[in-house]
Amino acid sequence: MALPEPLGGQLIDQVLVGAEREKALSELDELPVLAVGPEVGINAEMIATGVLSPMNGFVGSEAIDSICRTMHLPTGEPWTIPYPLAPRNLPESKEALAKAGVQEGQRIVLSSNPDRPPIALLDIEELFTVDKDFYCQSVFGTTNTTHPGCNYAMQGLGDTFLAGPIHLLRKTYWGSFERLRKDPADVRAEFEKRGWNSVVAFQTANPIHRGHEYLQKCALELHDGLFIHPIVETTRKAYFRNEFRLAAYDAALANYYPAERVVMAPLRVLMNYAGPKEAIMHAIIRRNFGCTHLILGRDHAGFKDFYDPYAAQHIFDDFEAGELGIEPLFFQNSFYCTRCSCMATAKTCPHPPEYHLTMSGTAIQDALRFGYFPPKEAMRPEVAQVAIQGIQPKGWIKGRAMSPPGNTVKGLMPWYLTHHQLGGYLREEPLKAEDLTLDDLAVAMRITRDNADAIYSNVARELTHFLEINRAVVVRQKTDSLQAAMTRQSKLIKDLEVKVSAAEERVSNPYMYQDKDEAQRELDTARAILEEIPQPLDPEQFRKRVWNPLDYDEYRG
Repeated sequence: MALPEPLGGQLIDQVLVGAEREKALSELDELPVLAVGPEVGINAEMIATGVLSPMNGFVGSEAIDSICRTMHLPTGEPWTIPYPLAPRNLPESKEALAKAGVQEGQRIVLSSNPDRPPIALLDIEELFTVDKDFYCQSVFGTTNTTHPGCNYAMQGLGDTFLAGPIHLLRKTYWGSFERLRKDPADVRAEFEKRGWNSVVAFQTANPIHRGHEYLQKCALELHDGLFIHPIVETTRKAYFRNEFRLAAYDAALANYYPAERVVMAPLRVLMNYAGPKEAIMHAIIRRNFGCTHLILGRDHAGFKDFYDPYAAQHIFDDFEAGELGIEPLFFQNSFYCTRCSCMATAKTCPHPPEYHLTMSGTAIQDALRFGYFPPKEAMRPEVAQVAIQGIQPKGWIKGRAMSPPGNTVKGLMPWYLTHHQLGGYLREEPLKAEDLTLDDLAVAMRITRDNADAIYSNVARELTHFLEINRAVVVRQKTDSLQAAMTRQSKLIKDLEVKVSAAEERVSNPYMYQDKDEAQRELDTARAILEEIPQPLDPEQFRKRVWNPLDYDEYRG
């Protein structure tokens, strides 16, 4: 297997350098300047550095229509989300636009702030309008503005769209994660340097939890390398701060991953939360970075309940085999099974849900918001150390928080609603998540911490005690305590036998005295308990289990 070509066959490079850049800078004073938001700068950089190959500029009306109707560009390549330019501050009439220097055939400067250097040059090829209802319904499957991507399209985009090729004048500074920055050409060069022929990409907008780690390591067992590609731009306010999220990944990689098998780089791309449509774009973007495979779990790029949890996997059936140039790796929702004592999915674990800790990213976030480290089976403590500092907003203030405590319990420790203990007995009546309090969350956390790694150990300890032939490493105190318990119970039974023999058939006051029937019930119960006490096992009894049909010398011979 070889690394795939970029979509369209060539990695787009629209970044001006050297003499060409100097010439463009010298002509800036003669060009109209269009003020744009920071998201335009992010999209321009993605286009110019080849992240969105084969795009060389902002899309026109024909491309948007083709993408919305067919999930393909007019030239035939698969594509599911337009990346348009429609600043909100443009005048409405063509005359006013022309007066501002915004007209077809004009080169303009895109700038985010008059006090900052310009971002890019845009050669305007088309000015047009878009039916936003059609656009949102096609891309997001909804016109409901509670969806963040739809809300941005409806409220964040203006009415006049500009299309044409761009030339990037400068790359934006990525702050504390500039040290990790790698453009597609850089990443491809790194893969080639390492000799990788198959590379699995993994994307997340959250700090890594054990579910992520499980999927990544399953894939890494079968492929040359892992490319961890966390997104460092979002459209949601309540999230992890990027610096902490990248630092959390650093902590995970330093402690739990082989360095020679993993490459990490941040991806500065705006999340649309378009579910299945965005999953296709994420696959195309990772193909452009040189990846051969992309991990897709449950609810990839989704938002709340706008999409079926596995819609982002099903959409790949809508494309011809090989058309996307990258293979998806589909995984079911993973969980930690305390009875298996490992991460698993429904495909590999036979145990019921009361043994499971679920890997809900939202519930893990909320646990951190409440100020708790998630159980170590859900998130590595080194990761939680960093993540708990970077979650925003956080805390329980004036009786309110981002999410009710019951949601956190249900999403991370659902056994608490139905069972008294992790892997324990059923409650007579299940609890309702909406009725749970912070105290319930604390209790569920405490039980989980105490028992998540003990259940499998308890099973092993019991079987070891009763079946291990060589008794040298078996805990003797258990045998001694069982023997002592049997001795005490036998003594009690003798006393009760005397009591039964002396008891009257009838008594004058049942509150003060016991008749023969009641004394017999006490004796029967005591005898049953004696029978139920496990048989103490001493080394002499285990010698009976050691026999061979032939002498050792004959086996050796």
